[in-house]
Amino acid sequence: MQNLNSIKIDWLYPLKKKIIIGILGILTFSVIATMIFIALMLRSSLINDSKDKTQELSNAIQSSLSSLMLMRDPDMIQGTIENIGKNNHSLIKAFILDKTGRIAYSSDKSEIGKVLDKYHEQSCHACHQKIDAAPPQTTIIINTNGTRVHRNVRVIYNETACYGCHLKSDRINGKLIIDRSLKQTYSLITSIGLIIFGSGLVCLIFLVPFLSKVLSKGMDKYINKIVRQNSELTLLYVMIERLSKTIDLEELKAIVFEIVKDTLGADEMDIILPKPSREYSITAWSRNTGKIVRRKIDTDDPLLLIINDWMDGKIKDEKISDDGKQIYMPIEKSSAHLALLVVRKTDVSFDPVRLGLIGIMSSHISVAFENARLYYIAITDELTHLYTQRHFRYCIDKKFLDYEKYGEKITLLMMDIDDFKKVNDTYGHMAGDSVIKEIANLILASVRDNDLAFRYGGEEFAVILPSTGIEGGKHVAERIRESIASAVFEKGTHNLKETISIGVSICPDNAKSVRDLILTADQALYKAKQTGKNKVVVSEVGPWS
Repeated sequence: MQNLNSIKIDWLYPLKKKIIIGILGILTFSVIATMIFIALMLRSSLINDSKDKTQELSNAIQSSLSSLMLMRDPDMIQGTIENIGKNNHSLIKAFILDKTGRIAYSSDKSEIGKVLDKYHEQSCHACHQKIDAAPPQTTIIINTNGTRVHRNVRVIYNETACYGCHLKSDRINGKLIIDRSLKQTYSLITSIGLIIFGSGLVCLIFLVPFLSKVLSKGMDKYINKIVRQNSELTLLYVMIERLSKTIDLEELKAIVFEIVKDTLGADEMDIILPKPSREYSITAWSRNTGKIVRRKIDTDDPLLLIINDWMDGKIKDEKISDDGKQIYMPIEKSSAHLALLVVRKTDVSFDPVRLGLIGIMSSHISVAFENARLYYIAITDELTHLYTQRHFRYCIDKKFLDYEKYGEKITLLMMDIDDFKKVNDTYGHMAGDSVIKEIANLILASVRDNDLAFRYGGEEFAVILPSTGIEGGKHVAERIRESIASAVFEKGTHNLKETISIGVSICPDNAKSVRDLILTADQALYKAKQTGKNKVVVSEVGPWS
């Protein structure tokens, strides 16, 4: 059987890792993309703001110079331009070109008289890209003397007030040009960009591990759910496969021990089966011994209280002890008590995940026990609760197969109550049935757990002793005979004394076939009857006879 403790879904954890890495990768990319977008938007906004301020400064300079030009005072115009250049630290240069391209006034006196060719002067190319093409914009970014500046060009049109100095036919008198430095703007852009990227980096450093833990914890929840559901499905498959292989109660108990051991990692386990009159039988298993044995408990054993509560109907659902080391699993079908499973851990508590499988396990075990119960009813004599003659044929054939495979000896006891007809004739059949029932109980009490007892006929019984030779067979037979001979039947009413005769045959000592084994045991029983009754006779016939 597959060990359920080793069940893993290995592909889930690499998938979990890939999903987390993918999510964190997308998050990191999104954060970086957002930072770049914000930085670009801020850069564009700050440059546009600088452009607006350059245009405002150009408007203010032109307004102040217009009145001076009308006064026709060149020295005052030159002085004003020089003062503007000195008082505005962001202003690199301000100058006026006449209509021929000569610098008429400038904040830098050394440039006065210099002629600028708009087609060859490098600083003019940004506006005058083609010959006879109109400048596309009035404020542009250029690089002058290694410094990036906003250059604003304002045309000085020839107005009526200007006709005193300029020809009326001239459309343009000149141009006012100012270069405003972008050094502070770009410095601010760099600082803000570093702040944005630094903040984003710090955010990622702290956010990525945090989100990694949160995502991992959240995904573990669903992975555990998948693992649990997979375990339940695997358990269901294994249980159905194993439990469907038998309806024999003894075989079923061994399978249940194995299933519970592997599923819950149990160290000890008891299976309590109910009997009439509040009696019960306990079959125990321990990991230390690995053996399945019949168990008897003392009156001070705590398990007795659990059994009584179960029989009284106080334990209807699975229960777990406070320390998590014991599980009580009532196995019921249609309100009928089929079995009680008591499962224990000796050192640590049960795995909480595995405890979630108790319900499905209990449900399918109850079906198996119900099927075994119905099968037990079918193969069991109603009066004595011993196996029937039909089941005897099945069991002895099966034991002979084991003998042929493994060479294990088989001892068969054939028994008959002595002079039983007198009981029926004298006391009636009810008294006779009571005697048969009591004798059956004495037979069951005298044999081992793995021995098989049958009601072979009216007052005839048979017992199959697996893996038992002549000495063991004689010992069990004598124990049965003595217990019956010493008992009082119908005590308090008729106080009857009964005896039984027993014939013993061993395979392969006396027979090597089912037919011969039964025949030689019958012959030994007949001899016991003929030689005085109330005795055990072992067959002396050889397998060759």
